[in-house]
Amino acid sequence: MARSANKHDSRRSISRRDVLRVGALGLTGLTMADYLRWTAQAGEAANEPSRRGTADACIFVNLAGGPSHLDTLDMKPEGPSETRGEFKPIDSKLPGLQVCEYLPKFATIADQFCLLRGISHSAGAHPQAQSYLSTGNRPVPALLYPSYGSVTTKELPGRDDLPSYVAIPNTEWNAGYMGDAFAPFNTTEIPQPGKTFGVRGISLGEGLTLDKVARRNQLLEKLNRRFRAADTQSQLLDALDKFGQQANSMMTSAHAQSAFDVSREPEAILKRFAADDLGQSLLLATRLVEHGVNFVTVSNAGWDTHLDNFDGHRRLVPALDNGVHALVATLRDKGKTPLALEKRY
Repeated sequence: MARSANKHDSRRSISRRDVLRVGALGLTGLTMADYLRWTAQAGEAANEPSRRGTADACIFVNLAGGPSHLDTLDMKPEGPSETRGEFKPIDSKLPGLQVCEYLPKFATIADQFCLLRGISHSAGAHPQAQSYLSTGNRPVPALLYPSYGSVTTKELPGRDDLPSYVAIPNTEWNAGYMGDAFAPFNTTEIPQPGKTFGVRGISLGEGLTLDKVARRNQLLEKLNRRFRAADTQSQLLDALDKFGQQANSMMTSAHAQSAFDVSREPEAILKRFAADDLGQSLLLATRLVEHGVNFVTVSNAGWDTHLDNFDGHRRLVPALDNGVHALVATLRDKGKTPLALEKRY
């Protein structure tokens, strides 16, 4: 339904869909006046400044393969035997919500989450489902949509010495038609406690000094000037230029080096996160958003459990429980209060 630019102007065009809606509402005793009054109030509420999002960063935890909702956050303890699983439900801090017995830490902070139920799709394979999930658009053969992180990178560019979009350790998500210049930066590795964490493109290789990097960049600039006349318009070349400039900035920036160095975290925070891949990935994610990265994906594989569902979830869910609890506590300590944490089915 179209509305006047002036929210106080009651004049509006009525669409065919509105007429059908009012016809349906008429069965309940509501009139056109009631409908217009309700939509006006809803429109004004949507324009209230207090309702606008204020998030400055996003951490998207992607449980690749998909956890069973019936055995985690949407248990059916009263359901028939062929529906309910082996796990026992426990009460959470959110009244009326029972969760899996392997989520005791999550249960204590469940009231801080927004659970989205009823989301479904018709994609018949994991790659198509990932595309749908990462873009919000139904996959089509003719067009490759950009993922949320790529859109965020374009609309909210970050620091020159840090990528705006980081994937830990990697992701299937991509920039789609926006081009490789907005693709995620993959760490390819996960931090391990007690070991130096090196990130390709940021950490200096053995024998490489900042002076050598500077000399290489001078040579590269000479070559660029020599071949500039033959340059063509290319998304790939633009991306290579951008990544080359950013790589140099990251290698020579103390801020960037610090962002990826989880060993600098206080001991109290390090102890929260388990030594498993998910825990250490989430630890790195909190540090990255603290240092100015706008969008981080954390990919955790193995959730496509099929016939090994219960044994698989017994192995995977405790790590998720501990990791999410540590994530929320650490974001609060860093002044990054979570606005909404979502479990997507």
